[in-house]
Amino acid sequence: MNIKYHIFFLVVLFLLSIPKAESQNNISEVDTAKLRSELRALSITADTLNANEEYDKYEDCLFQELEICYTLADTVLSAKIMYDLAVSFANTLRSAEALKYLNKSMSICQKTSDSALLGEIYYKLGAIYAETRIYDMALDYTNRYLKIAKSLGNDKGVLSAEVTIAFIKGELYEFKNDTTSLLEALNKCEEIFPKINMEDDLLEFMNFCINVPNMYIKAMEFSDPQRAKYFLQKADEVYCAGLPLTKESQIFYTYMFQTKIALFCAKKKYAEAKRHLDSFKHDSELENYVYVTAACTYYKAIEDYPNILKYTSQLRTIANRSFSPEMCASNERRYSQSNYEEKIAEYEKESKKRDLLFKQESERSEIWNQWMMAVMSIVVVIVIIKVIQLKNSNKVNKTLKKANDDINFRNQKLQELQNQILSQNEKILSQNALIEEQKNNLKKINEHLIGSIRYAQRIQKAAVPSKEMMDEIFQESFVFWQPRDIVSGDFYWAGKDNFRKYIITADCTGHGVPGALLSMLGISVISDAFATITPQSTAGEILDKIKTKFTESWSKSGGNIEDGIDMALFIVDYQANTLQYAGAKRPMVMVRNNESSLVKPDKMCVGYNIKKLEKPFTTTIIEVQKGDMFYAFSDGIPDQFGGEDGKQKFSQKNLLELLENIADLSMEIQQTAIKANVMNWMEFDGKKYNQLDDQLLVGIRI
Repeated sequence: MNIKYHIFFLVVLFLLSIPKAESQNNISEVDTAKLRSELRALSITADTLNANEEYDKYEDCLFQELEICYTLADTVLSAKIMYDLAVSFANTLRSAEALKYLNKSMSICQKTSDSALLGEIYYKLGAIYAETRIYDMALDYTNRYLKIAKSLGNDKGVLSAEVTIAFIKGELYEFKNDTTSLLEALNKCEEIFPKINMEDDLLEFMNFCINVPNMYIKAMEFSDPQRAKYFLQKADEVYCAGLPLTKESQIFYTYMFQTKIALFCAKKKYAEAKRHLDSFKHDSELENYVYVTAACTYYKAIEDYPNILKYTSQLRTIANRSFSPEMCASNERRYSQSNYEEKIAEYEKESKKRDLLFKQESERSEIWNQWMMAVMSIVVVIVIIKVIQLKNSNKVNKTLKKANDDINFRNQKLQELQNQILSQNEKILSQNALIEEQKNNLKKINEHLIGSIRYAQRIQKAAVPSKEMMDEIFQESFVFWQPRDIVSGDFYWAGKDNFRKYIITADCTGHGVPGALLSMLGISVISDAFATITPQSTAGEILDKIKTKFTESWSKSGGNIEDGIDMALFIVDYQANTLQYAGAKRPMVMVRNNESSLVKPDKMCVGYNIKKLEKPFTTTIIEVQKGDMFYAFSDGIPDQFGGEDGKQKFSQKNLLELLENIADLSMEIQQTAIKANVMNWMEFDGKKYNQLDDQLLVGIRI
């Protein structure tokens, strides 16, 4: 009898579960199909926006596609969308964001073995690093693309990679005076030129006709007369091959104009060069850029030094326009907005997850009620069976009464159980309401605290020199300042008098709010100390005064003896043509002719000293040359963990190598390159590492 009851109970539960499972499968299939349909519609819209050059809307569309791919767990398609985003960022001069999404896409492709897309990523990385003149990395990634193109049998890709590598090696002549790389590039160009088909490889053919003649002309500078004659002949041959296209394309004609002037100068036909230069219309920005470049070539050839200085200055202004402070600020605001939208997407995803859990809990409750009904049904079946078995017995009435009492008792127990469940549900709802109220209170408190800290950030930014003030004091300088917690314990100070210019970088004990408060005291102490200096005061003497005033102020506040400030002080004296340096535990780096040297500081800070070292700070005097770069930095960048396993520090050695590679670039590009390298170190191969300390690096050029 008991076995029959168990079988009946299992059958009932099985029948109850079938419709629910089918319904869930149908819902899952419908949701997936709907998302795929939305993805296709977004893809069509994105293609249209990209074709119409509406890049902001195009990128927003790609972010929506990426969110759907995350929901569908489609890593292959998400890698392709990240690549499209990176291309859009690169086309609008946002190199840091482009590198970020290229690295993410590369990480996915390396796991999924998508060789075709991985090759395109390598090619784009090579192009970005070539544009920022980090040629070693540009060559590395372009060679990776060449290897993949060969393995896939992509002849057009192989040709594009070989042409690009040749152009990069040609650039190394001007960047590092690498004559060997230039000659290797020219040999490769002679091998490639017969393979380029004007109709099938039009873009490569145009680039070839624009760049290669100039490479031959550069090689003439260090060649013997016979070889120089050969190079001039080859330059003229490649230039003449592209002449038919100049009649069809105005842009190509514009780019070829500079090559034409260079050839006239190489042939010493200066009158012809001047005549063409004077007749060239340069109304647009592109035409003006080509005109100024051609004018530089002509006036260098005839050694007209006033005009050389004039047009070289114009060329530098035009070349740096794309990296103006306003554009960098705009990119940063856009990047912050992108982060905000990502956070909102995460919150919406968590909300959907909570809704799903609530739905599952409701389904469990419904199943529980069904189970209780099944139990009651089983009880009724048992009673009926008992009645049938005992219908001929004299004890039928007693048995029925007992069964009825038993049913009443069970009903009572079931009612009590139901009341307990309802009571528990009410408690849960009450607790949820209390949790929600506490959550809202915590949110308000957090918003208030964040608002206060952000206002403190505005005060701190107002206390340090602005970009305009730095530009007024130093003609060429930049500041990379990345606080860990909104406000910073790192700060900088700059000033000048009738004789000299001064700049200080400082790293206070701690970070966040305590460090920021200590930095404000430091700024006040520095200002007081500089009010008492004379034109004869050395860097070490000024640092001694700052230490004395800081110690006096800090002792009045009851400050801990372990609290203090690490500093580096530069004094630039343009009359004496010298730079004075004094350091309190922070070194100075000088880069001259792409070689760096490190000047070590005194091993004591500005403040109390546990070892009771009271000796004066050392002054180092350096005779400067035009173009020298000087850097000072806090320990935030060298001590940042990251890389492949997150257990390695960025290190002072790697920072010095980076500064050597970028020292001859413009200030804006140096700042962008430092930020990109630090971000890539903190987010390696999809792994993101927390910033451990405030980061500060200041550079000035003589």
